[in-house]
Amino acid sequence: MDFNELVFARRSVRSFTREPISQSVIENLLRAGLAAPSPNDSTPWMIGVITNGETIQRMREAVENRLEQMFAAAGQKNRQTLETIKVFSTVFADAPLVLAVFSRPYEAPVFELLSDSDYSAEQINEMRSYPDIQATGALVQNILLAATNEGLGSCWVSGALVARDELETIIGEPGGCLVTMIALGFPEGKATPKKPLDLEPYVKYIS
Repeated sequence: MDFNELVFARRSVRSFTREPISQSVIENLLRAGLAAPSPNDSTPWMIGVITNGETIQRMREAVENRLEQMFAAAGQKNRQTLETIKVFSTVFADAPLVLAVFSRPYEAPVFELLSDSDYSAEQINEMRSYPDIQATGALVQNILLAATNEGLGSCWVSGALVARDELETIIGEPGGCLVTMIALGFPEGKATPKKPLDLEPYVKYIS
């Protein structure tokens, strides 16, 4: 599959078969992720690899419980909406592989340069729009494309992070902050290829 085909073949998959993913394929996905660019080549990441079904179900329960707590006052009339949110927040529950991506602290040269100023490292990072988090997005995209190339389905999961504290307790927190998760597995059914979007609504050429 050439690159253009690969980009448009990638789709968010939310239904997986039970077929396990081989260790060699898992390692290919991880290597692809770790090849992503990062600020000052700092590689400020850690990836938790989760294949234990019991652990994944504990994670699902933690997310569902947290959502119930958050929306306890939503009322019965909004119950269907809450159930939909639960489904989209726990799409990882049936996947044979879940990757938990952590962002680790990093040191940038600008931190040292401004160490005697009134700017904290956190303020500098905010002014730079958090390049460590941006780099995590690049890592995830690399993994999604690598998964597509391996014939796998994938889904970038953000809704589950409402239960970040609980998930970190279950997974174990490797010196960083859980920022996102990826559900991976062989897709159940055939996904429709993604059509290219028209450029006009999203692109502005600046002279």
